[in-house]
Amino acid sequence: MVALRRLAPGVRIETSPLPSRDIAPALDSGRIDFAFGFLPTVKDTQRVQLHKDRFIVLLREGHPLVKRRRTRQAMLAVLRQLELVAVRTHSDTLRILELLQLEDRLRLTTEHFLVLPSIVKATDLAVVMPRNIAQIFAADGGYAIIEPPFPLRDFTVSLHWSKRFEADPGNRWLRGVMEELFRE
Repeated sequence: MVALRRLAPGVRIETSPLPSRDIAPALDSGRIDFAFGFLPTVKDTQRVQLHKDRFIVLLREGHPLVKRRRTRQAMLAVLRQLELVAVRTHSDTLRILELLQLEDRLRLTTEHFLVLPSIVKATDLAVVMPRNIAQIFAADGGYAIIEPPFPLRDFTVSLHWSKRFEADPGNRWLRGVMEELFRE
């Protein structure tokens, strides 16, 4: 928004969550202009890779299971000792827990990542989440990040748009701004 205020002070942005199955039709109809995220099931769109990310575990600083250094395999064993919180809208984190047979360690399921910092900081709950988001939370201190060798841990965040509107000057301009801001 800082860049948009400088480049196009009058522009308005509205965000809305959509199920993956609705994204391509919403892009093609012009209901939405862009979709951001790790969206492997979204097909038939134009896209550009913005960055690569990885799922990690975020814990509170001082959590009893953070203190010791471990091999990567030993980290997977540590996960079986954690009580976990998950984000319902991020199905890939739930899939990782399922593949590791950790569903019985799940104590809280929430709708969004934004509630996690206060929950994790105040409890011994741990969360599987994207590293880039976790690093933003951890920047102010009070958190620890561990990186177990999860299955499906690496993923790509992309910007999606419709071929129908690819040549539209406004779409092309805003897409360029977003690529410049978010592409690694």
